[in-house]
Amino acid sequence: MSISNYSELKAAISDWMARSDLSGNAADFITLGEARLNRLLGQVATTATLSGSIGAQTLSIASLSVQEPQNLYYTQGETEWFLVPRALGTFSTTTIQGQPSMWAIEGSTISLDRPMIEAYSFRFVYLGRFALSDAAPTNEFLTNNPDLYLAAAIVWGCAYTKDATIQAWKGMLDEFTAEVANENSRKKRSQLTVDPALGLMGRARWNVRTDSTP
Repeated sequence: MSISNYSELKAAISDWMARSDLSGNAADFITLGEARLNRLLGQVATTATLSGSIGAQTLSIASLSVQEPQNLYYTQGETEWFLVPRALGTFSTTTIQGQPSMWAIEGSTISLDRPMIEAYSFRFVYLGRFALSDAAPTNEFLTNNPDLYLAAAIVWGCAYTKDATIQAWKGMLDEFTAEVANENSRKKRSQLTVDPALGLMGRARWNVRTDSTP
């Protein structure tokens, strides 16, 4: 079974627990599991699909847990277009409907540089909290670590049903979380670089001919 989005994760919880009667509770198990991931692992890259309306110049992101916006794209037919991000108030806007080309965050909305001439579909990429939903059905973490996401949710499913396998799932959850945390730390260390010129700052140059003692 593929586990690549919110719906598939909920179905997998019921399947792995062999409890079809818990399909209505799976969303709660995911939310509780995500609370732990938010405490231990920080931000996650998430993709959400937003629907535009003809004549509208804003998109609501109130239902998303956005902490740092990244990219915005809109689709026209089978083509996807990149919109240029700008700080609010730094680009010109118009009341003439057309294809948007720039955007900015304004509170809980995305403001476009012009009203939409079509009901475009948008793909919004952002860094935020672990918070899968129908509006944000997938994120980078679920794509790369479906096993950890599943374990985090099923631990709460076992707690809810008083299932004796909770310790086995808890063990896998702790193991997977430690592995991911270690990998994240390794990546951060590998990204740290030092400019060689910094090593010379505050240090006098020494010359073997003039500075050596006779």
